[in-house]
Amino acid sequence: GKTTLAEIIATHAKAQVVRLSAVTSGIKDIREAIEQAKIRKQGASQNDYSRTVLFVDEVHRFNKSQQDAFLPFIEDGTIIFIGATTENPAFELNQAILSRTRVYTLKKLSHEELTQVLNRALVLIKAEQQTLVTVDKEAKQSLLNRADGDARRLLNLLENCLDSQQAQQSSTVESDTNNTNKTITVELIAQVAGSKIALYDKGGDAFYDLISAFHKS
Repeated sequence: GKTTLAEIIATHAKAQVVRLSAVTSGIKDIREAIEQAKIRKQGASQNDYSRTVLFVDEVHRFNKSQQDAFLPFIEDGTIIFIGATTENPAFELNQAILSRTRVYTLKKLSHEELTQVLNRALVLIKAEQQTLVTVDKEAKQSLLNRADGDARRLLNLLENCLDSQQAQQSSTVESDTNNTNKTITVELIAQVAGSKIALYDKGGDAFYDLISAFHKS
C-alpha cells in the first residue's frame, strides 16, 4: 500500500521512483540513489521525468548519520523524499528531516471502504474466473472484523478461504467439478483465519497502548 502510494505521487509529479529499504540498505545505497537522481536531474528537461521520488521503507531503521545523508538533497530538490514508517516519527526520525517534510498518518480503512474493496474483488473473481462467490451478511461482517482496517489482509483472507474450499472440493470424490459457485461461511473464515494475534512491539507505541488498555480494563 505504501509503495503504491509513492508510485501514484511519482506519476502525478512526473518523476521516477527509486526504492530503498532501511532494513537492507546502507550509506552506499543512499549515495548511489542520490547520484542517479543528480544525473537524472541534470540530463533531462522538466517534462520527461527528470525528477526522482526516493521512497524509503521502514525509514526509522536508519540511524542518525544515515538519515542526515538525505538532508542536503531534500533541501536542494534533488529528490522528493518519501519515508514510510510504522513507528512514531517524532521519536524515530531526526528533527531536521521532520522540519523539512510533512507527516501524513495512514489510518485504517472503515468498514464501508473495506466493503467496497470486497465487492470489487467478488466482481473481478466472477469476471476473470467465472466463479460466483456468495458471502452472507454474517460472513461479510466476520471478514471485515478480521481485516481490522487492512485491505490487503481482507483480500488475503478471501483468497485463503477460496483456496481452502477448492482443496476440500478436490479431495471429495463426489464433488461436482463443473460447479463454479462458492460460498464463504463464518465457519470457513474461522477455520482459515485462526486466532487473531495481538499487536505487541516491545516498547513502541503499541506496547504502551496495550499496557494502557490493561490499566483501564
